Amino acid sequence: MKTNKPTSTFRRTLKFAGGLLTLTASMLVGNDVQAHISYSGRDFGSYSGLTNGVMTITNQTCTGNFGWADAADGVLGDSHKGRAFRFHLDNAALVNLTVSANPYATTNNPLGDLTPAFSIYAGLAAIAPFPPTQTALPSSADHDFCDASVVWRAWWEQQNLGGDGTTNNLQSDGCWNAVGDWKIGGDGDLAGDFSQLSSFAYKGSAASTTSGGSVTGNFSLTAGDYTIFIGGNDITNKTAGTAALARGISATLTVTPTPPLSIVQKVFVAWPSSTTTNWVLQATPSLSPASWSNVTNTPVVLDGQPGVVLDRGAAQQYFRLNYTP
Repeated sequence: MKTNKPTSTFRRTLKFAGGLLTLTASMLVGNDVQAHISYSGRDFGSYSGLTNGVMTITNQTCTGNFGWADAADGVLGDSHKGRAFRFHLDNAALVNLTVSANPYATTNNPLGDLTPAFSIYAGLAAIAPFPPTQTALPSSADHDFCDASVVWRAWWEQQNLGGDGTTNNLQSDGCWNAVGDWKIGGDGDLAGDFSQLSSFAYKGSAASTTSGGSVTGNFSLTAGDYTIFIGGNDITNKTAGTAALARGISATLTVTPTPPLSIVQKVFVAWPSSTTTNWVLQATPSLSPASWSNVTNTPVVLDGQPGVVLDRGAAQQYFRLNYTP
């Protein structure tokens, strides 16, 4: 069970040093804005689904090495500890995603010990330009700690963890569900109106248990917009001294068409199962005059009935069973 969300840095500073209020609030706002869900530099692109496609992104990081594991333990996790990517399919397709640790992701030399894991969802977070606000606050990108998200988290806890449905003493760290559906909102969304929230429908996930390793998942997906959340699968890192440090990511998305399925009309010419081997199936294209010849298709049995399968698109034919002693 997760511990309650700690008091914010802003509130702690306010208690002890009112003179630092302006500076600390400014720093906090800056960090929060950067941590809101976005797809900047993390768009794998749009694919028809009818031809092969591939794209690799190597210049991204995530905070810590525990975010995905923390969101997969049955209690919602903090989306700030994962990194969101997106892609679009015009048609149904097979999607392969490989995520690896990458110590060379940025010039800041992020740690290369990521234990990679990811989840794929149908749906996208709010993308600018945002819809008109429903509150006195300006619209914003989605994040875990706005009023609308907090109220949804309280509702989710009541449904899944037996919480009291209030926003006091929340057990979750955020909105992210790594192994199920979830919602999240922005500052301008009306708290309690879940229809305003961004919705993520879980489609699958894959996780490595190897530090500095790689993980691959394959998914059959329908047309639509998709979000990928990538994070670490080492829950022990949550309390480690490196928990706030960046981990480098390399991710490759491959799209291939689904195998085509053909349905061809056929004709099944059958005869009684008691028919002896002395009877031979014959066919003629016309009865005026008839020109009978043996049908050479290999007989099969369908639902206990013997017969031959013929292409319905073939020329018109007449059939008979001819007895040969």
